[in-house]
Amino acid sequence: MIENNDKGVNKSVINWFPGHMAKAIREIKEKINLVDFIIEVCDARAPISSSNPIIQELSKNKFYLKILSKVDLSDEMANIQYQKKFKDEKIPYLYLDLNNKNSDKPIIDKIKEISKPLKEKDLKKGLKPRNVRVMIVGIPNVGKSTLINLLAKRKSAAVGNIPGFTKSLKLVRCNGFDLLDTPGILWPDLSQNNIGLKLALIGAIKTEILPNAELVKIALEFLNKNYPNCLYSKYQIKYNNIEEYLESFAKKMGHLLKNNEVDLQRSILTILNDFKNGRICQLTIENLEV
Repeated sequence: MIENNDKGVNKSVINWFPGHMAKAIREIKEKINLVDFIIEVCDARAPISSSNPIIQELSKNKFYLKILSKVDLSDEMANIQYQKKFKDEKIPYLYLDLNNKNSDKPIIDKIKEISKPLKEKDLKKGLKPRNVRVMIVGIPNVGKSTLINLLAKRKSAAVGNIPGFTKSLKLVRCNGFDLLDTPGILWPDLSQNNIGLKLALIGAIKTEILPNAELVKIALEFLNKNYPNCLYSKYQIKYNNIEEYLESFAKKMGHLLKNNEVDLQRSILTILNDFKNGRICQLTIENLEV
């Protein structure tokens, strides 16, 4: 798991708050009273770090469901441990691969189950139950737009594998629900417990924001410590230290410059992309103590 060690990391580069995120938070606060239900989409590979404390505060007094996306990329044993934690804390949750078209049924069933008191309240008043108004929230690049499209059964929200792709609030109507899509929002200080590093590794923060040379070192050390068989199986290179590994990697992959020197930057980006996209192995980057 990623250690709580900030040595060698410039904290200033992870204390950031883009203007569109500040605007999104203001808009969400303005619209929060118009919805009944909050679905927070988190990344199953970083269940704690991908859960936004601002969203947690805004979700008070609302029906709530936590969806852990990208379960197909996460460590199954870690998932079991987190499921126990959520059950103990009475947090409604679902672990799902949102790219699986069959994932819509458990979500719809869960929304109906949790929001049942709202329907009963309308019936007691002699009113026809209205659509449940659901706000979809989460950090960048966890699958919010994919979730909207899954529930709407059509391509209603643009989807992109780029953090911060959704830029404004968007309402999507589907059978039984009014879904309010929101941009991915982070919070100003991501340095505590190396949250910024973890989010960068899973692709929630643009790679330009953190030094790639530091990120790849953290990624390789993490893999060597927690998933050594996966790391060796993927690249067939023995890990001794970061410098030797990157040089061997570059030579093996043919990442060479015109003067036949190794292209370390290309190798670094290749490893980081493989890590982010689950090409090395299914993994979870934090344990329950982080």
